[in-house]
Amino acid sequence: MKLTIQPTIIFRTPKFSYQSELVDCWEELKSAISISSAAFYETIKEVKANELHDLPPKVYFTIWKYFNRAKFRSTPYGTFAGFSLLNDAIKPSESRIVIDEDQKIRELIDWPYKNNIQLPLQDLLQKNCLLFSNSSYYLTPDSIRYIACTDGVFELAELDQNEFVQQILAACLKPVRLNDLLNQLSLTDTETQNLFGLLQDMHDLQLIFTNYDPNIIGDDYFERLGLTATEDLPKYLIAQRRALSGCINDRLLQSVPGLISILHNMMPVKGHGALDQFRNRFKKKFEDQEVPLLLALDPEMGVGYDELEQAGQNSGFITRFINKPAKKEETENLKTALKSHLAEQRFEKDKTIYLNKLDLPQHQKLVPLPNSFSMVMSVHDDLIFVEQIGGVTSNALSGRFTMADESVANYAKAIAAAEQEANPDVLFFDVAYMVEANVDNVNRRKLIYGHQLSILNFDTSSVPLALNDIQISVKGTEIILRSRQLNKRLVPRMASAYNYIRSDLSVFRLLCDLQHQGLQTSLSFPLDAIIPDLDYYPRLQYQNIVLSSNKWKIKKEALLGTDKKLLSITECRSYLKNLGISEYFKAGMSDQTLCFALNNDDDINAFLQYVQKQGNTYVEEVIMPENSIVVDEAAKPYFAQFVLSISHGEQIYRRLAKTSADEGVTRFFLPGKEWLYFEIYCHQQRSDEILMDVIAPFLITYADQVKSWFFIRYNENGNHIRFRVQLNNPNGGQLLISKLMDDLEVFVNSGFVSDVQLKTYKRELERYGSNIIEDVEKHFGIDSRFVLSLLETQTDDFNKYRLCSVLFSKVIKSNIIDNSAISKIVRLMSDNFNEEHRLDAADFKQLNIHYQEFRKTEWTALTVEQEQWFNAFSDSLIKTLAQCGAENAPKLLTDLMHMHVNRLFNKDQRTHEMVMYYFLLKDIQRQNATRT
Repeated sequence: MKLTIQPTIIFRTPKFSYQSELVDCWEELKSAISISSAAFYETIKEVKANELHDLPPKVYFTIWKYFNRAKFRSTPYGTFAGFSLLNDAIKPSESRIVIDEDQKIRELIDWPYKNNIQLPLQDLLQKNCLLFSNSSYYLTPDSIRYIACTDGVFELAELDQNEFVQQILAACLKPVRLNDLLNQLSLTDTETQNLFGLLQDMHDLQLIFTNYDPNIIGDDYFERLGLTATEDLPKYLIAQRRALSGCINDRLLQSVPGLISILHNMMPVKGHGALDQFRNRFKKKFEDQEVPLLLALDPEMGVGYDELEQAGQNSGFITRFINKPAKKEETENLKTALKSHLAEQRFEKDKTIYLNKLDLPQHQKLVPLPNSFSMVMSVHDDLIFVEQIGGVTSNALSGRFTMADESVANYAKAIAAAEQEANPDVLFFDVAYMVEANVDNVNRRKLIYGHQLSILNFDTSSVPLALNDIQISVKGTEIILRSRQLNKRLVPRMASAYNYIRSDLSVFRLLCDLQHQGLQTSLSFPLDAIIPDLDYYPRLQYQNIVLSSNKWKIKKEALLGTDKKLLSITECRSYLKNLGISEYFKAGMSDQTLCFALNNDDDINAFLQYVQKQGNTYVEEVIMPENSIVVDEAAKPYFAQFVLSISHGEQIYRRLAKTSADEGVTRFFLPGKEWLYFEIYCHQQRSDEILMDVIAPFLITYADQVKSWFFIRYNENGNHIRFRVQLNNPNGGQLLISKLMDDLEVFVNSGFVSDVQLKTYKRELERYGSNIIEDVEKHFGIDSRFVLSLLETQTDDFNKYRLCSVLFSKVIKSNIIDNSAISKIVRLMSDNFNEEHRLDAADFKQLNIHYQEFRKTEWTALTVEQEQWFNAFSDSLIKTLAQCGAENAPKLLTDLMHMHVNRLFNKDQRTHEMVMYYFLLKDIQRQNATRT
């Protein structure tokens, strides 16, 4: 993978140079405070610079914190820090970056002010306004459900189905002028007057929006309405400094690709438990079906998301793999290796640890990196200090600045276009979401991606995506979104740094989590996050890149004297020096940090107050550069924070797999129709007895009424047999139900069968293909009959594994699937099952011993009847594979084998399937070795 550092760079600088003195900047600081905190400004607005040290300690401490922020913290906030865009920023030459001292301020109306805008809908209708549907609506059997939001709380609202309301909603999925809507509906004058009242109700219920309602993405909402940030309106400010000249020497960055490669191979992939849980629940309920996204998330008809909606004898060998406790193996391995190394370094606190010299565990399988991601860093002379590496897209950090500068918008659009070009078979879309008026300023951005999905806000894009157009399915382990209208795979992106975990809207959380699916999106390496609660962390470095700085734990009690009062400034300084703390250090979390100078009395006094308020804390080294890389026109140096965009052009998303149409093929069979479907709940070990003593005789007795049948075993909501019978005449269904109940009654009365249920048979058309579903059902019948014959002689595990091996040999000889393809399938399935069972070295050793026993065990010959059924079963398998086509045969083979193993074993089927594939792989490897 070839990584590229984009030559255009966004960097951020505090309001003041870090060499500035408070008395010199006091009036400018007061102005900045007046914008961020009007209440505190009232306290200090009359204070002169020479009066600062006469202020009460708490007031002066607050001023100190504001000034400290304005010198050392580059995160944009009001005018306390600003951003700059530098084109062609990386060159082989060396030149300081020169910026304007003065900030250019982009004034927008503060987002909460939108709540003050009340425009009567009737007036807007007279202006021929645009109407736009809340596309979160969908139908239940008797109602229209949709997402609404009241006072910042989302709810699933509902109203009775109404054909006219549905007609209006469908017509407004793309913004449409009122007059155009009237033409589409072809209404009389009376009906038109009634429509106005209905539209008012729909607008009140949040079923429709107008172009006078807010949009969070696109042209600024207030400016669309003709409102500007005048003196009397609250403002949201984005400060910008023009970059006049200069560059970063490419020598400084030459180690970045190597660092990314090492981290990519080493860092554990961050898990998303909610996504995994959703995937599993979806598979259980919908299997391989593609369903509407809104249906899947419905708490009643679907599976919801992240809970935001409301005795037998086991083979000793098999038992070792069952219910192994989950472990974050990669994280634990990395943690153990780091702990070991840090223990060796315990008495060498000033010694830097070099990442490339550590013997740390590597990934066996690499997860792709996003096509673009960010590296947030600062430059201190020849050292780069990394603050963050990762993200789903580098647009997440640049999106908010698109509202201030068109050149930033063009830069972000170029990144989005490159991501799209690398993945031509999918459509990326941005998610427009707003709910927290005081936070949503950071969500305001230009349209960066080709498509957007607006959740409960107006949409100014040319082709809005609709929530109720999006379909969802699970293919393998991957959750897939598809636009039904565009018939393209959809991949969400959010060009905002908004912390989406704050939201309790299930569809938004799912879309945001899906951004991370199948990607390595976190490459940061903070030692204190991997190994928490140490007293000291040494610097971790790769070449000239510092990944984790020196950190020291400061305990509050250590700064208290025997009288429980804070130490004096001198005593505190002495304590910090004895710990080995650097001349400059910072405390705080993320972008909420304060910087302190060890030899400055005001700073040490502020630090004592900070610890008194915060309690135990960590402090981190800060390096003051000898030659700052960023200066203003007066050569005053600044602490700058650079946001590099790192990218690659490899394809990471594939096109949608072709699915066969199911027109004319029945998906559901209700009880009493052509298929009867019974669920017989019993202990796993009792299931074989039920199959032999109840189901087998039942099928013989009523053979003239049964066209086809098959069984599978299942454990959802309790272990049970799923027994499906296709009738020659549906009218005889009631009799067969009654007769089977008679046969099962003794088992129910004894408690061996806990329940019997008659269910709707839902065909898995997506899994097997509607064109061959009937052939698959017939194959399942032959498979089921063959397994019944094996149950009669209680065939052991080894012979069952051997039969599977013979079956694969027959498939190989049929040439339906290429021999090399079969080998790949077996290896892939074996690897997947091994990973699922979290096998370790000891487990593999036992598997190998078991395989040797398997090879030495004498084969038990099949009876004549078993031989006949096995031949019929293998012929049926080959015939069914041939009918599905060469492209689909490999997947169908694994699906049919999965169902076969499910029937063969009465418990722990997935573990038996793991062993079966492991033995198959060993057989193939032996055969290949023999040939060579």
